[in-house]
Amino acid sequence: MEVQGKRPMMAAVGCAIILTVGLGSTSLLNAIAVLLVEGMGIDLVTYAFGPMLATVFAFLGSLVGTKLIGRIGPKRCLLIGSVCTAAALVLFATATGPAMWYAGNVINGVVLAIGAHASAAGVLSEFYGERTPTVFGVVVGIMGFIIAGLVFVESMLLQVLDYRTIIYGYAALVLTLGVFANLVLIGRLPSQAAAAVGPAAEGDPLVADAAPEAPVAAAPEAPGITLQQALRTPALYLFFAAMVFASFPLNGFSAYASNFFAAGGLDPAFAVTLLSAFALLVAVVSLVSGAVTKKLGASASSVVVFAGFAAGIALLVLWMTGSGTPALYGGLVLCALIGPVQILPALFIPQLFGMRDYTAINAVGMGAFYLGGAAVFLVAAAIMQSAGFAMGFGVLAASGVVACVLFLLAVAASPMRRATRDAGSVPDPAPAPEA
Repeated sequence: MEVQGKRPMMAAVGCAIILTVGLGSTSLLNAIAVLLVEGMGIDLVTYAFGPMLATVFAFLGSLVGTKLIGRIGPKRCLLIGSVCTAAALVLFATATGPAMWYAGNVINGVVLAIGAHASAAGVLSEFYGERTPTVFGVVVGIMGFIIAGLVFVESMLLQVLDYRTIIYGYAALVLTLGVFANLVLIGRLPSQAAAAVGPAAEGDPLVADAAPEAPVAAAPEAPGITLQQALRTPALYLFFAAMVFASFPLNGFSAYASNFFAAGGLDPAFAVTLLSAFALLVAVVSLVSGAVTKKLGASASSVVVFAGFAAGIALLVLWMTGSGTPALYGGLVLCALIGPVQILPALFIPQLFGMRDYTAINAVGMGAFYLGGAAVFLVAAAIMQSAGFAMGFGVLAASGVVACVLFLLAVAASPMRRATRDAGSVPDPAPAPEA
C-alpha cells in the first residue's frame, strides 16, 4: 500500500542522500588511488587487495543481511551504514600502512551488505509499494549525477588541500548528512507508525488524526512469496546465478576500462574525460531504468541491458583494431546500458517474486552481485594479462550474455508468472498496447 502526502518524496530524497554520500566515497577514493598508494607506502597489488576484501565481505555480510535487515529494519541499517562509512573514511585518512586500509575496506564491505542498496529499497518499498522499482531507478540515477559532481569538487580541493584533510572532511559530511537524512527526511516508516498507533486506534478518530499519513488499519498483504518459499523454487537460484554473471560486465569494465583505452593508444587524460562522460551516460540510463523495466518487463529489459553491452564491447574491440573513432564513441554509448545492473534486483523482483518479501530477496540478489564482483577482478585480470585486453573484454561481454539467458530462464520459472498463468491470464510482463 502506498503512502500519500509529502512523506514519500522526503523519504526518497533521504535515501538518495544516504546512498550518494555513502557510495560516493568509493568514487572519491578511486580518484585519489595514486595518492593513497603513496601515502601508505604500499604497492598497487597490496592496495588492490583492499577493494577485493570489501567485495568479499559484502558477499559474506549479505548471507546474514537478509535476516538483519528484517530484524532491525532497513531504516536502522541505513543509519548503521552511514556511521560505518564515516568510520571507514577516518581509517583511510589515518592509514600509514595496509592494516588500516584493509580494516576500512572490511567495514565498507559490511556497509554494502546491509547499509546500501538493499536497505534503501526496503525503505522505499514501504512508501511506494509497487512503484518502488521506478522510484529506485530515479534515486540511483540522481546519485550518479551528484557523485560525478563530487569527484569534480574533489579534484579542485586537491589543488589546495592534502588528501587526508579532504577525507576527514568528507567523513564528517557523510555522518552529518546520513544522520539528518535518516532521522529527519525518512523519519518514521509506515510500518512503525502502524505499530505505534496499534489496534486500539481503529474507531478512535482522535488517535487516527494524530497520524494522518500513517495507515491505522492493517495494510493488505502484498502479492508474492516469502524468501523461504522462494528458496524452494528454481527461479531464485537462476536469479542468483544471473546476478553473479551480471556482476562481471559492470565491475570488469569499471576496473579495466582505462587500461583498455591505454592499450588502444588513447592519451590517459583523454581516457579520463571519456570515462567521466561514460559515468554521466550510466547515470542517465539508471535514471530511466525503473520506468523502462516497468513498461518492457524483466525479459525485454535484460535483453536490452546485456545485448546492448555486448554490442558496445564489439565496437570497442573494432576500434582497437583501427576501425576509427565512431566505433569508440558508439561502443561507449552502448556499454553504458550496463549501468542499471547493480539495481537489477530492485527492478526485477516485483515481476519474479512479487513485493511480499521484497527487501529480503533484494539482499540475496545483491549478495550474488558482490560474489561475482569478488571473482571478476582476478578472473578478468588473468585473462587480460595472458590473452590481451580484447579477449578479456570479450569474456566480459560473454558473461553478460550468460546472465541474460539466466534472467530469461528465471522469468520463465517465476512463481508470479506461474500464478498468473494458473489464474488464466496472459503472463506477459509488458502492458498491452493501448487501443
